[in-house]
Amino acid sequence: MKKIYTLTILLALMPVLLSAQVSRMLLAEGFTSSTCGPCAAQNPAFDVLLHNNEDIITSIKYHMNWPGAGNDPMYHHNPGDNSARKNYYSINSVPHVYLSGNYFHGTPSQISQAMLNNYSANTSPLEIQLQHRLSDDQDSVYVTMLIRADQAVSGNLVAHIAVIEKEINFTSPPGSNGEKVFRNVMKALIPSKAGTSLPDFEKDDYFFVETAWELQNVYEIDQIAAVGFVQDNNSKHVHQAANSSTEQIVPIYANDAAVKTISNATSSNCSSTMEPQATITNYGSDMLTNATIEFHINGTLVHTTDWSGNLSFLETATVDAGEITFDLQAENELDIVISQTNGQVDDYPKNNAETFDFVESINVNGVDLFLFILLDKSPEETTWELFNTNGEVIQSGGPYSTPSTTLTIPLEVSDLGCYEFVIHDAGGNGICCNNGTGYYAVIGEGNDPLFTGQAFGSLERNQFAYGYVGQQEIENESTAQLYPNPVGAQRALNLELSKSADVSVSIYDISGKQLAQRDFGMLQAGTHRLNDMINKLPKGLYIAKMQIDGQLKNQKLTIE
Repeated sequence: MKKIYTLTILLALMPVLLSAQVSRMLLAEGFTSSTCGPCAAQNPAFDVLLHNNEDIITSIKYHMNWPGAGNDPMYHHNPGDNSARKNYYSINSVPHVYLSGNYFHGTPSQISQAMLNNYSANTSPLEIQLQHRLSDDQDSVYVTMLIRADQAVSGNLVAHIAVIEKEINFTSPPGSNGEKVFRNVMKALIPSKAGTSLPDFEKDDYFFVETAWELQNVYEIDQIAAVGFVQDNNSKHVHQAANSSTEQIVPIYANDAAVKTISNATSSNCSSTMEPQATITNYGSDMLTNATIEFHINGTLVHTTDWSGNLSFLETATVDAGEITFDLQAENELDIVISQTNGQVDDYPKNNAETFDFVESINVNGVDLFLFILLDKSPEETTWELFNTNGEVIQSGGPYSTPSTTLTIPLEVSDLGCYEFVIHDAGGNGICCNNGTGYYAVIGEGNDPLFTGQAFGSLERNQFAYGYVGQQEIENESTAQLYPNPVGAQRALNLELSKSADVSVSIYDISGKQLAQRDFGMLQAGTHRLNDMINKLPKGLYIAKMQIDGQLKNQKLTIE
């Protein structure tokens, strides 16, 4: 009797256990064109199948400029994003559909009701909430994506958001195949075609993506919506997809604050001071009225701020530390941590901290310095200032007027001291990416950059020492030298040491992205081969950063 009673309890619990699992929303990524005859033949039936299964599948349609004359307007409205997904899947024919990345791919006519039923029966490890809303002046759409893990999931995970126009009706066909009705047309991939990189998830972990798009080439504004999905770039498997709603996202926790970003910190520093700011966000359902924020440098608590205010769900505030001082090292780490939320322990402490890495500034003396800027397509957004040791602006520039031009500007530096260079972008996206590719560099002797920047958001700060300030850069160039320079087709690169030293070497591209790094430990005087650090790098200009017994040396490196 006891066994029967236990079985009865288990059977009673089964619906509860099953209901806790996350249903899968399939994603159909369709590739089509208004110049494609077979597309016109297959799209109507496929659209009916999608409409009849809106509870288990959503879709995004990417338009191509072939096979016809290439006059598809929906392709020309955003050729970059349409082409990005075509290249991702190596598409060479239309119509073509990829179902949840790697479940199936082929023509729309090959997808059946039975196939959808079969694939959607698999549960998903992720749950997605997706909200879209139009700005008050209806010139932009704001999209918020909340991803929660129902079970652990890892890999090369990326969150994608596609702004779509759910239905476009033409009075006459825009292309050569006779189609006049187009559904779930991709308008933009935001915040970019690359998506947003995600961490590995443990059960009940979550991640927010908050982004926006300025409306362009929209036929009917009330048809604007979004589709979100999480994909593993290794397998191309789409773990979960979701349609957007105008309904408010439901918070997971009640008492939940997060450090969202760190700003106003110096990427390179010679003053042993900075004035960092933290943007905090309320991700909880309870009003955030107070929080304790700690600022740590290299593991040492240097400042605490008790913030108070009133933040509703998803609202943000900026917390200013004022000027903090610290013991400067060759490599440094700023950690900003929320230690208390509403006077208690946070319900979800995993997002209570952010880290900002910075280095000790390069020391230069007696050389001419130049600012090099390659402007993007919005030069009117770019301005900059150069401050002396006393915090006085001694030179400034911008805004500019001519897009995609290069500027080389001598910097007015003569007195010994710690200088700070600050560059601004009014558009908030640096001088790259969605606004055309650009970058800046402050350049010293031998055209070696002291620092560079590109995707810095609204503002970036860097310092450099003119004369001896703090840790001195290696004075004797013969102590450590890379050669040959330029590097030839043989990809041979040597490090010559005049004395034994503890050595690490990093290779960066001109935008500041690290491409290779090795800690060699103690090396004897003589020649050491570094071929493996560069043998896969394309031709171009690079920066080699060497730490020699804790002292810093930068060297420009050209690969031919």
